[in-house]
Amino acid sequence: MQDYNTIIGSIQMRLNGCQTRSVMDRYKIGSGTLNLIMSRYHANGIPIEELRMMAPKEVENLFYPQKNLQRKDVPLPDFQYYYDRIHAPGSRMNISFCWLDYKEKNPDGYEKSQFYEYFNRFIAENYGGQKVSMAVNRIPGEKMYID
Repeated sequence: MQDYNTIIGSIQMRLNGCQTRSVMDRYKIGSGTLNLIMSRYHANGIPIEELRMMAPKEVENLFYPQKNLQRKDVPLPDFQYYYDRIHAPGSRMNISFCWLDYKEKNPDGYEKSQFYEYFNRFIAENYGGQKVSMAVNRIPGEKMYID
């Protein structure tokens, strides 16, 4: 989402005949963003003078409606189920296989990186994070362990 000054400024520069590269460099935006702003400007049919008289938030919402910014509601996977599958005795399951299983059941679900992020949050909240420790059974003085 771009701010009011970027939207109005880029439209004004393009209407004045400035090159696309100049507008992109001036407002630090990509060609896709500039094309999106210009296509929405032409689709709205509101002259630049009227856009300038509008409140900044109103212009921003006109070009970037809130409904476009929200992702469709995707329920979180059952991470306890996947955690139990990974930690089952003799299991060869890992998080990557869990994600493949999840995507097979939910094709429109979370992608791999987001699935991993939520899974790591689940572990941190329910099992104390990723800190791993192991008790060492030993006879005192028999061996020396150095980190």
